[in-house]
Parts: sequence; C-alpha cells; structure tokens
Amino acid sequence: MKSGMYMTTLADVLIRLFNAHDISCTVENDWVFPSGQLPAIRCLWHPPSAKGAGRLDVEVLLANGNTLIESFAGLGEGNHALMDGVQNFVLGSFHVLLASLYGKNDPEQVTTERWSIGGTDWKVFVGNFSRRASQAQNISVPKSAFTSIETAIFNTPLTSELHWFRTFYCQVGNQQIFEALINNEPWQQGEVALKSIPWPQVAGYSSVRNFLVLAKDVKTSP
Repeated sequence: MKSGMYMTTLADVLIRLFNAHDISCTVENDWVFPSGQLPAIRCLWHPPSAKGAGRLDVEVLLANGNTLIESFAGLGEGNHALMDGVQNFVLGSFHVLLASLYGKNDPEQVTTERWSIGGTDWKVFVGNFSRRASQAQNISVPKSAFTSIETAIFNTPLTSELHWFRTFYCQVGNQQIFEALINNEPWQQGEVALKSIPWPQVAGYSSVRNFLVLAKDVKTSP
C-alpha cells in the first residue's frame, strides 16, 4: 500500500473520531482542521520493518506555529499494525487533545484540574494511564505514579502558554525503559520521577503511558 493511501485512510479516521464528538472537519492537503480552523492535526504512518513495530506519528499544528508530536507503536502486519497504532493513539492521547485543544471533554477519559505553579494558574487535562502487556496480563499502576509525575511538573520551569507532557515506562524481560518528554523534548525531571516509581515486575512485555496538557489559565475581566 502506498503512503498516500495510508494518508487518506488516516485523514478519514481522524474525521470520524472528531465527528463522533460533534466536531465537523475540513481537510487541506493531509491536514485535518476540526471546526475548519487551527489547531490542525494529521497522522503519518511508518510501516513496520522486518523485525520491528510500525510507528504512527500524530502531529498537531498549533495556532502559534509550534507542532505537538505524539508517537505510537503499531504491532502486527499491514493494516493490522496501522490500526493498532491508531488504537494506541485513541487510548493514549486523543481524548486529552480533544479536551485541551478542541473543547470537548469526556470525564471518563480525562481528569480536569486547576493548578497554581510559581504564581501562575493552569488548566490541567490529565489522561488515563494506558497500559499494554503480553500474555494478557493485567498491569497495575502504582498509586504513587501520578503523584510522582505531578511533583516533577511542579519542579519544572514552565515558560510557555501551553505545555504537554508524555511519560512512558516499558519492561521487556529484565530491561526497563524510561522515557519522559515535555513539548517533544527530553524531560529530565520526568525521567527521574519515572525511575522513582515502584513498577511491578512481570514476565514478558509491559508498558504504561500517560499524557497530559497544561494550558495557562487566562482569566477574563468581569
């Protein structure tokens, strides 16, 4: 299948996701514009290699010209791998983007809070922990996990109007992988927080992912 065919399919998938939340879309090139305006969103699919997973890149073009990027593994072959990546996107980040950037919040998928950090008020959109595991295992998330991530955010300089944080923990056999990003860049405080969490040790493969967005709370005069 050619990449252009993937692109068309993925644009259609995005449109259906937004339509399901009563948001109409327009399309320009490979960008989908929910409600016909920015932020625009698109997906790029990188098929799996002979021994690896495919990768779905989700790019969101923000009104200030910056691009929010989230990436998701897609396991399997052909279209199955592609749709596995889409499912990971829906479970991992879609509802947080929907709430924080497009004004549609599903309280079962996203927790909304207000935080004050360094004298600045923030609207916070916290996604559920998304989990994957081999051997049909039920992976538990330690109770201290989100508290550790939250503390790391409070200890991180926040200099923009919008910040997005992604944390990812993975265990493959005896190997542990810790990845933490802020605005697409390595996030040292987050990685330290991930390493402090008492993750359960299981056989095979397991992973836990979290995505959240902080938007500066600009209060309007009465």
